[in-house]
Amino acid sequence: MIKRGDEMPKISQSERILQFIKEKGSITRLQAANEIGAFELSARIVELEREGYLFLKEPIKVKNRYGDTVRVVRYSLFGE
Repeated sequence: MIKRGDEMPKISQSERILQFIKEKGSITRLQAANEIGAFELSARIVELEREGYLFLKEPIKVKNRYGDTVRVVRYSLFGE
């Protein structure tokens, strides 16, 4: 049973995005939505850029869950 004050600290979407990129190398909006529940990836990237992070932004084509080809941006940390 979790008592008041014993909750795990919440991790922000931006922190989850950074962690994902560091573990997997990059992230797309589809991965962000499906794997970490971040539905506004580009907004979180802008926030992280304001904090000083630099990102490589590569336009790519991927298949969505219905098999359709869609265009997305693959974000990775610059210099990592």
